[in-house]
Amino acid sequence: MEIIEKISEILNRCAGIIAGTILVFMILLTMSNIVLRRVWVPIRGTYEIMGFAGAVITALAMGFTQKRREHIHVDILVSRFPRSVKRAVFAVNNGLCTLFFLVAAWFVCRRGITLLETGEVSETLRMVYYPFAFVVAFGCFLLAAMLFIDLLKLFFQKDFK
Repeated sequence: MEIIEKISEILNRCAGIIAGTILVFMILLTMSNIVLRRVWVPIRGTYEIMGFAGAVITALAMGFTQKRREHIHVDILVSRFPRSVKRAVFAVNNGLCTLFFLVAAWFVCRRGITLLETGEVSETLRMVYYPFAFVVAFGCFLLAAMLFIDLLKLFFQKDFK
């Protein structure tokens, strides 16, 4: 399990770095577009690029965020339960979330294959966008892997919280 966890950690760290780099690019693109719009030469396709980049950032950051336990947890009700019930709720939640994100990865990947086969392109820049679908599918898979690792830790580590 340690090997799987280490591989997942490396992949999620790389995905987080890529997401952060894309975010910096988005900020620079937005600033450039604002400045150039003042001189009547806006950057063509900025809205499209922002949409694709936003999807990629979100997908790549999900597993990284799960690893650091920074997702929102609403546990008003669960916090009052005994430890064994909390663990059971956590197990069911992680199991369902793992399954959901595996299915999401599968369907987004299938959509990417369809986009690849049909040669569909974006409206303004005429850019193929199947690679973005594959990156989003990969991000969903990374999150599912992190959730599954957390589920395994719940069963095999006594001190897991």
